[in-house]
Amino acid sequence: MRWAKTSLRNSFFGWMANETVAESSDDLEVIRKAMLQTLEQGGGDTHTTIERKLLFAHDIDQLWYARPELMNALSATKGEATARACMDDITRLFQARIPERFGPKRGASPRRG
Repeated sequence: MRWAKTSLRNSFFGWMANETVAESSDDLEVIRKAMLQTLEQGGGDTHTTIERKLLFAHDIDQLWYARPELMNALSATKGEATARACMDDITRLFQARIPERFGPKRGASPRRG
């Protein structure tokens, strides 16, 4: 009867992984378009891998976690200071559209630099 037993890993983490979060497809498309435009302005022809990742992202989380790769691609073509400014704009898009997930955390002090 081993098949009838559940383990903590299967029950708890499986339950947590299937948690759905309401997000608008409009939000996804606005952020995707901004990221692709930023990549294109930075010479997107040479960065087909990140472009493909952005085009085929199914949810906002995939776009969120693609930001470091986009930063690397932009800094290689535009320089780090310009890439950082572009990424700050993109991060603000995430924070404005879904503040409860991507906004500043409680008690977190703002970054200085």
